[in-house]
Amino acid sequence: MSGATIAALVGSLRLLGGDRRGLAAMDTSLDGFWSSFRVMLWLAPAVALSILADVRLNAALGTPHETGTVVVILAGLVNYVFGWIAFPLFLAALGRPLGLTRVFVPWMVARNWTAIAASLPYALVVALWLMHLLPTSMLGPATLAALGFSLFCGWRVAVLAGERPWGAAVGFTLVDFMLGLLVESAADRLLGL
Repeated sequence: MSGATIAALVGSLRLLGGDRRGLAAMDTSLDGFWSSFRVMLWLAPAVALSILADVRLNAALGTPHETGTVVVILAGLVNYVFGWIAFPLFLAALGRPLGLTRVFVPWMVARNWTAIAASLPYALVVALWLMHLLPTSMLGPATLAALGFSLFCGWRVAVLAGERPWGAAVGFTLVDFMLGLLVESAADRLLGL
């Protein structure tokens, strides 16, 4: 791992802890913006766990098998890729009217780097469930708690890196979440799930 990567990871933790100076540890140039999307690849193991959990949960709940495991996997991958880019595209399209041009790149860089910490609770919940250390009856509440942490991370980044007021940051965080749900729904419908 390079020094810049370690600095960005430490910076993301500082940012999530409420220290705006954590943003200074990240490369917020245009090159840094594009390279921050490699976090998508680093989170691939967590995505694989999530997709495996979807396959097992479908089997456990007796979901009809007409769609097949391959379709569930494909839907998960499509959802992951398009879920990552939906919010940046939304902000890029509305950045100028919303006055976000100056903060767009730092916001997206911080969003990408903090995705690692934001996804850890969910990955842990899924791993524990897959290892039969978390009962299925607790999967829902544990997943909601992990989602709450992820939403907090999105809000914190919107406040500190996006320089949005508290209430606007809540709105942007909810838009990001809703876009993810729309992408997931569209991927499921497209693939017949």
